[in-house]
Amino acid sequence: MSTVVADPTRQGPPPLRPPGGGRLSTASAVRTVVGMELRQRLRSRGWYVLLGVFFLVVGAVTLGALGLRATTLGDLQSQGMDPAAAEVQMRSAGQWLFDGVLLFVLTLSLLVSPVLAANAISGDRAGGTLAITQVTLLRTGQLMAGKWIAAWIASAAFLVAALPWLAVAAVVGRVSPLFVLVGLLMILVEFGVITGIGVAVSAIAGRTLFAVVVTYLIVAALSIGTMVAFVLSLQFLQTDVRANMPEHDGMTMADPLEGQDVENMTQAEIDAAWAEWERQNPDAYDGIADACVGPVGVQSVPDPRRVGWLLAANPYAVLADASPWEPTGASMQFTPDTGPLNMMSAALRLTQQDPAETTECLDGQLRRIDTTSVPDREGTWPVWPLGLAMQAALTGGLLWWGHRRLDTPAGRLPAGTRVA
Repeated sequence: MSTVVADPTRQGPPPLRPPGGGRLSTASAVRTVVGMELRQRLRSRGWYVLLGVFFLVVGAVTLGALGLRATTLGDLQSQGMDPAAAEVQMRSAGQWLFDGVLLFVLTLSLLVSPVLAANAISGDRAGGTLAITQVTLLRTGQLMAGKWIAAWIASAAFLVAALPWLAVAAVVGRVSPLFVLVGLLMILVEFGVITGIGVAVSAIAGRTLFAVVVTYLIVAALSIGTMVAFVLSLQFLQTDVRANMPEHDGMTMADPLEGQDVENMTQAEIDAAWAEWERQNPDAYDGIADACVGPVGVQSVPDPRRVGWLLAANPYAVLADASPWEPTGASMQFTPDTGPLNMMSAALRLTQQDPAETTECLDGQLRRIDTTSVPDREGTWPVWPLGLAMQAALTGGLLWWGHRRLDTPAGRLPAGTRVA
């Protein structure tokens, strides 16, 4: 019997390679992955159930807010409110309606997006299909980019489902198109950040449940943890100012409508009574101190300037600060009326101010600071670019880590990791 001995110097036929050096173009590869992911979602019945529930929940909140707004405005008009004042009230209520629906959509999306993204890669690993994909011509970066874009598109579908209700709120509230456009754009950007984090964690983690939990924890750290860290850090960051106590004499004055039959008075008569009372008492209820009393001493006040940047990465802070500044008017003579997003932005910009600038009786001098007015954003710099940069750095770092864990060939795998 003869024995066949392989000749080590003999080379076999060259491997078959497709045109282009055996690699797919990045655009073609990413498009292929996105198409596969979206087709799988479209074939899932649960996907449509989620969209339907999302549409109904947002619609219920919008219709409930519309009903409350209509009831309030009907009461004001029945009291004979001046048409100009009624217009201001309608714009204010409309702005609150649109801002509230937009914030509600962002909140629901932060709850849904992690689930859509956190099983993108770990789910394939658990199903034994990830290794099959990795031996194709797809590179690791192309695979992750396709998974990310697909999860981003799937999250954007929820915004599309909420668009009819957002359009109703914008039209009824007479919200400017620029405000609507910026709000929708920033929500899409936040979708991209959250889905990017979810896909990265999905590549890092070995199990789907662990990936979902970690993604939720990161989202909670951005939305809730930043505020908790900011509040806790204020007690350790204080500055000393020399001041005494402000005194508000006008706050003890009597009600101008006391003794009058308010129920039978029209709104015009009530406004006239308030205007006459304010003319006779110009310093009453204006939020401005009337005198500085007590000895001047050193007071420790929180200084938020060194920790205000912690709030920049919050998704709600990014949305609010990027929104155009659009006060709707003045509901009272001393209180400008703004929507929730503008109020959140103004509060965020306050962290840039020196505490001495907001001290009423600095060095015993009455500075006539109105403490009841909503501050504007003049003299401050936008915070949302910093927030997006921080979110991009976090997402990019996690994606780099996920790429390292997902890249093949892998020299070492965690115990219990399924290959195929």
